[in-house]
Order: sequence, then structure tokens, then C-alpha cells
Amino acid sequence: MVFLFFLLLSAFFWLLIKLSDHYTVSYAYPVKLTDAPADQFIQKPETNVLRFTVSSSGYDILRINIFNNSKHKFEIPLNETVYRKINDKTYAISTSQLREKLSQQFKLNEAEILFSDNELYFEMERLTSKVIPMKLVTDIKFRKEYDFYDSIRFSPKSIEVFGPADLLDSVQTISTSLLKAEDVYASFTKKLNPILPHKALKTNTSQIEVKVDVARFTEVQFEIPVHSPDNLHLKLFPDVVNIYFSVAMRDYAHIKPDHFFAEVDDSQINERPQYLSLRLATIPDKIKVLRLSPEKVEYLIIHP
Repeated sequence: MVFLFFLLLSAFFWLLIKLSDHYTVSYAYPVKLTDAPADQFIQKPETNVLRFTVSSSGYDILRINIFNNSKHKFEIPLNETVYRKINDKTYAISTSQLREKLSQQFKLNEAEILFSDNELYFEMERLTSKVIPMKLVTDIKFRKEYDFYDSIRFSPKSIEVFGPADLLDSVQTISTSLLKAEDVYASFTKKLNPILPHKALKTNTSQIEVKVDVARFTEVQFEIPVHSPDNLHLKLFPDVVNIYFSVAMRDYAHIKPDHFFAEVDDSQINERPQYLSLRLATIPDKIKVLRLSPEKVEYLIIHP
């Protein structure tokens, strides 16, 4: 038993001595390229391999092998990396600029890392672009007596989308993320994301600004005259109609009865119907007509 203890103790100290020695080990580390320009598409972004050697203590080598094995990918965001164009499709990244990031990931000094190649090559193609209209997706519920004062405004109305030509041809609109709001009683501005229908599509537009103008409404009733066409001589019963409408409180004082023009629909007068329907030829902007009372009137044709 004592012998086994000293044997294990000796093995432990031998391991410590070995781990303190200096080693040089080669690695082939999988690379994933990300964040390409919106008008570019990376061909096989996860097939590149970064080859390098690490010259460090056995402790560091052991740590790298345990915690940074080949299952972990080394990501290179192109929007943070300098690269050069070699031909129409081939680009190159100088590996020297990756040394700092790799040393931070491995917790090593930069001098302990030596790359096998001066450059890392990859292929990237320019995508087709298409300007596609935006489709606003909303679920807005208002507090009682409140509603839209005006139509929802959003900008931009359309965005430039990049992708394979055959895929772009099948896309007619781009939806926004859902604008959901409840118990709304005040105007507000919100920023939404464009939702691209396929991962192969990209856009430079990251947000859609939406403006919702909200107002408190009140119901108003006016009595207004009913008109008949000038080419007909009609006696109407009744010759006035009550119009009920909803108007924003901010506009209430500006709406007058003479802003409305009601007339009979004479499209079927030759058939001599008992009643003629009414229609509104003129109404003010930004009011919501609720109903007319009555909706039809009787008439007599008066010969001149």
C-alpha cells in the first residue's frame, strides 16, 4: 500500500515536470466566416481551415486540447476583418491580423502562435438585388374611445434585398416583425425588424420606423339637407337627414354641417322605386361616418 502511494506520488511529480516542459504542437482549426457584406454571399463559409502551431508549456497545450478542440469553430466576422480581392470570386485574409484574436481565445501570448500560411483564402460572390415593398404586420388594440387618427406611417416603404436571382423572383413582399400593442391611448413610434423569408437573403436595412398617430374620438350628430340632381325635379320626404359620425376631439370645433353634402342615388329612378337611397358626396377628412338616419327617402317627381 505504501509502495503504491509513493508510486502514484512519483508519477504525479513526473507529470508536473513534463507539463512544465516546452512543446510545439500543430493544429488545424475549423473556421466559420460570418457577417459578409449584404450584397455578397460566402461560398461554403464553414469549410476553411486555419493551420498554425503553438509553442508553449505542456500546461497550455493540455488546456487547449481539452477546452479548444476541433469541435469549436474559430469565427471570423468579415465586417471586422480586412481582406483583399484576388479575382472575381476569391478573397484572402492575412493571418497575421488573426493572431491577437486567436491568442485571446487560447489565452496565450501572440508570440507563441505561428501560422502555417500567410493568408486564408475564401470564395465570395456578388448577389442579385431587388427592391421589395414592406408589409406592416400589426395587432393594435385601443382603449375605449381611442383609435387611429391617421393611417400608420412607416419608413422605408421598401428595402433592397440581396440573394440568388431565382429566390428573389419568388418574393413579392417583406413582412415586418409584429407590432403588438394593447390599451393604446397615445401616439407612439416603434422600430421593427424586416423578416426575411429565407436565410440566403440579406439586406442593409436593419429597422423599419413606424409612427402611429392616435386620437380620442367623440360621436357627433348633425342635421343636413338632402339634395337631388339638378336635372331632376324631386320633392323629397324627408328633405333632411341626420348624420352620425365620429371625429377626433382635436378636430371637433372645426367640423360644420355644411362640410357634408348628402344626395339621393338616382341610378334607378327610371324604375320608379318607392324609396331612393342616400349617399354622401362630400365628407370632411379624418372623420368616420357611422350611419345616416333615415338611409332612404320617399319622393315625388314634379314636372316643371
